[in-house]
Amino acid sequence: GMPYDKKRAFGALIGILIFQQHGGTANNAAAAVEGWRLGSIPNPYEQKHACGLEEAGGLCDPDGILSPEARVKVVNVMRAIRADTSVKCPDGSEKSFEVGAALVNRMHPDDWVSGNKKETTKVFAQELGDRWGIGDLGCNNGVLLFLSIQDRFAYIKTAVVSQTVMTDSLSEMVIDNLKPLLKGGQYDDALLQAVLQINDVLKGKSIPGSETTWVSIFVVLILVGVFLGPILAMIVVFVLRAVLTPVAWLLDCVTNLCGRRRAELDLRRVQTELERS
Repeated sequence: GMPYDKKRAFGALIGILIFQQHGGTANNAAAAVEGWRLGSIPNPYEQKHACGLEEAGGLCDPDGILSPEARVKVVNVMRAIRADTSVKCPDGSEKSFEVGAALVNRMHPDDWVSGNKKETTKVFAQELGDRWGIGDLGCNNGVLLFLSIQDRFAYIKTAVVSQTVMTDSLSEMVIDNLKPLLKGGQYDDALLQAVLQINDVLKGKSIPGSETTWVSIFVVLILVGVFLGPILAMIVVFVLRAVLTPVAWLLDCVTNLCGRRRAELDLRRVQTELERS
C-alpha cells in the first residue's frame, strides 16, 4: 500500500449503530467465535490470501463474509478511485484518493475500550489505517470503511484532506444507505454499494440522501417564511413608522412655517396697495 501519514492520521470519524446480526460464514473459527484482536486483522497488500483475495488490494475479508465475486468487484472500485480521482495535497502536489475497507464478524471483547464498542471500532479503524498505509504520506487523502457484523457497527474514517470532500454528513449518508442491506444480510450488495457511493462522493457526484438534504433546507426556509413572515412585516412597518414619523413632522413644520411667512408677505403687500390708494 501507499505510505500513510501517522502524524496527521484520519481526522474525522462517523460511527453509527446500524444493523442486526444475520449470520455469515467464517474461515477463521477462533476469530469467528472470540473476535479479532487489535492489530491482528491481516494486511491485504501483504497477506492477500488471508484477506480472501487472489490479488493484493485494499479490502480484507478474513472471515469470508463476502463472496469471491463481490470481493473482486469491491477491489476494482477501489482501484478505479485510485486511478480516476484527483486531490491537491497540502504541499501543492496532485494525488488521488485511496480507499480501504475491512469486514469482520466481531472484535475481541478483551480489546474493547471501557466496554464501548463505538470507541473500540474507532481504535481498530485507526490501527488499520496506520498499518495498511491508506493514503499518501503528507497528503492525508485516505478513506477507510470498517464494519463489524456481530458488533453491529460501521465506520467511515477520513483524513484531513479527504474529509474536505468526504464530509461527516456524506459519510453518514453512505452508512445510512447501507442499513436495509445489512439488516437483510446482503453483505455483498452492502459493501459494493458503500464503495460505489464513496467513489461518487470523491468525484463530486451526489448520492441518495444528499438531494434530500437540500429539499429539507428548502422546506424549512418556506416554513420559516410562512410563520415568521407576518412578524417580520410588522417589524418592518414599526421601524419605518419610527423613522418616517419625525421626518413627516419636520416637513409639516417647514411647510406650515413657509405658509405663514407667505401669508404675512401677501398681507403686507395688500396693506401697502391700500395705503397708496
